Amino acid sequence: MDVLKRFAVGAVYPVVVLIIIGIFWIAELSGLKAMDSIYNGLILMFPLVVSIGIAIGMSKDQSGAAALAGAVGWLVYGAVIVSLNYPKDGAFNPTTMSANFNFLSGIYMGITAGLLYNRFYNIRLPEWLAFFGGRRFVPIITAVVALFIGAFVAAIF
Repeated sequence: MDVLKRFAVGAVYPVVVLIIIGIFWIAELSGLKAMDSIYNGLILMFPLVVSIGIAIGMSKDQSGAAALAGAVGWLVYGAVIVSLNYPKDGAFNPTTMSANFNFLSGIYMGITAGLLYNRFYNIRLPEWLAFFGGRRFVPIITAVVALFIGAFVAAIF
């Protein structure tokens, strides 16, 4: 039950962003064309916000290192998906929503980053690598895991 509670805490952040997206959507519908690019940018980056929010909620102490790991994880995942899938089509259009870039990708990368944070936030490395130990290690391991998750998802879709 503790895991579901932490997931719910992390889901609050994307819900707040959904409210902001709704405000800009209403402003766009009312004829303010300047709000169109803001609305589209928020929609495009919503999975990133979901990943950051879920990673914060899933971590033991709601650390900023978990948020950074969530962002790094989703960005590496996205780069792997784009590099493995879109050269076949010739071009990448970031406004098209696909199964690889919907909010579910933010959810599973956020869960991955939060769980990796809980596992590795206090890791000790050898003295010559000690700078990268502890919380600094979490975004590094999250990027490596996101690389494999992205390759797996790209092979499926």
